Parts: sequence; structure tokens; C-alpha cells
Amino acid sequence: MAQTLYVAAAQIKITAQIEENLKHILETMRHYAADGVEVVVFPETALTGYSPTIGHGREPAEWPCIEDGLGAISRLAQELGLWVVVGSEVWAGQGWVNRLYAYSDTGEAVASYDKVHLTNPDTQYYRPGTQNVLFDLKGAKVGLQICYDVRFPEGYRALLAQGAEVIMQGFFGAGSDTWKVPVLAAHLRARAAENGCFVVGANVAGPLQIVVSQILDPLGLVLAQANQDCEEVIKARLDIGRVADSEVRRDYLTRFCNPAAS
Repeated sequence: MAQTLYVAAAQIKITAQIEENLKHILETMRHYAADGVEVVVFPETALTGYSPTIGHGREPAEWPCIEDGLGAISRLAQELGLWVVVGSEVWAGQGWVNRLYAYSDTGEAVASYDKVHLTNPDTQYYRPGTQNVLFDLKGAKVGLQICYDVRFPEGYRALLAQGAEVIMQGFFGAGSDTWKVPVLAAHLRARAAENGCFVVGANVAGPLQIVVSQILDPLGLVLAQANQDCEEVIKARLDIGRVADSEVRRDYLTRFCNPAAS
């Protein structure tokens, strides 16, 4: 079982150009694998760009190019021995979904999560996901969430009920609604504290971010936080043992998962 995880959240610029985004993702992977990082979390739709911001959706004919990009990420993850969580728009046969992939250090796609809570603009481009996903990362139980999901505690709570110890969340949060900066920061801290888990959030590097990339501990305290509207990768070592020892986890597991014990 993993005692610690050395994680990074990559706050990078994302464009509408898949090749440009892929190059940036691969460069970031190489740099931080060399630094000893075990897993890098990238923003929502980091590979493709985010259709509501771009102003138009992708055509199904673009899917093979996107698949090739995902394949390149998978192969480099294997080459580097690096875990990667990365967002992309994905053609799901009858429509597009907004998905996070988790690639293991052997390059295997061990998990994928489709954004459940869609914003109004999202609904013009994506079909909603229907289920939460948990996977094993070096013995740590890890869940995935995407952007707007953070405003709804149900997804986090469902992952907690499955035993999640770390939740990794990609954002594409940028725009003129900068009043959301303290609100979304509060949501992230609340989700970590109320579930007694680590949270690793990676957002696009602006312009005008509505949440900065950050890594939070099971008390909801900030372990690392990026600066506003700039490219930056933040890192932290997560002591996974702190999750089981947290008062929130003990309280939840005894009173809610096993009411008879209380």
C-alpha cells in the first residue's frame, strides 16, 4: 500500500490546437518525471481544448486525431514510469463526452470518468456521465471529478463511500466571472475537509482563472497553490495514512456506514 504519493498539478495554457496541447502535455510529463513526481494531474480537456470556450464543437472525424494524442500520452507514461490524469473531449459513438483519463505507469488506461454535472454551456456539446469512478494508484484509492462537479457534494460523497483517499479534479475554469475565485476555493477546501481526503485540482492557466490549481489535505488545508493566471506546476507529497486517521473519516465510517456502531 502506498504510504505517500508525490503528486503534481499542472496549470498550463490550453488552446484549440490538439498538436500544440499535446506537445505541452508531453513536455510537462518529461520534466516532472525527471523530478521524481509519481503522478501528474492535467486540466479538464487539456488535450483538445474546451468547446464552450472555443465556441464550436469538434466533428466526429476529429476523433482519430484525438485518439492518436491519447495514445502518445499513454506511451510516454509507460516510457517514463509516470501516472497521468488528463482531460479530453471524447467521441462516445453518438455524441461527445468531457472525460478524464487515468493512465498508469505502464501506460494502461486504468480509469475514465465522464463529467456528471454539466454547466448550461456544456450541455450544447457534451453528454453527461452517469457514474463515479474509483481506481487503485500504488495502493491509494483515487477518485476523479471534473470542474463544475466540485459545486455538488454528492459525487465526492459517493467516492468517499467507496473508500476514496485522494480525489483528482481537472478544471477549465477561466473567464470574466472572477467573483468565483473565493467561492470555488471554498468549495475545494470544503470537499476535502468534509470527506477527510486529499484533493488535487489542476486548472487551465487563464486568462482570468476562476480557480487556481491547488493541493489540499484531509483537513481542507492548502499544501500547495499556484499563482493566478500563469503557467505553473505545483507539487506535494501526500501522506495517505493521514486519511484513515482523520476524525472525519472515523466519524463517517462509524456513524453513517455502520449506524449500529454509534
